[in-house]
Amino acid sequence: MIVFEKNQWKLSGDITIEKIPSLIDLIKKQKIDKKTTIDLSKVTSIDTSTLSLIFELQRQAKKTQSQFIFKNLPKNLNSLAKLYGVEDLVSSLH
Repeated sequence: MIVFEKNQWKLSGDITIEKIPSLIDLIKKQKIDKKTTIDLSKVTSIDTSTLSLIFELQRQAKKTQSQFIFKNLPKNLNSLAKLYGVEDLVSSLH
């Protein structure tokens, strides 16, 4: 699901609507470094709620004056973002 290292978080498995609430709870309990890389290379499945998770992380970064750098975004994330008209927000993560 998620592994927290000093300034790198690794997400894995399904990042879907069933998992998002517990992921957000875990993330909110973490100390956020000024710059944290979030690696999604081991993510196997996403849905539209993955966009919600990314936007929540961006809100947290803004609130804590920190930065999240997203690595290895799933290929179909761009398709979902386009479907919901937020492709500009997702493309800025690359």
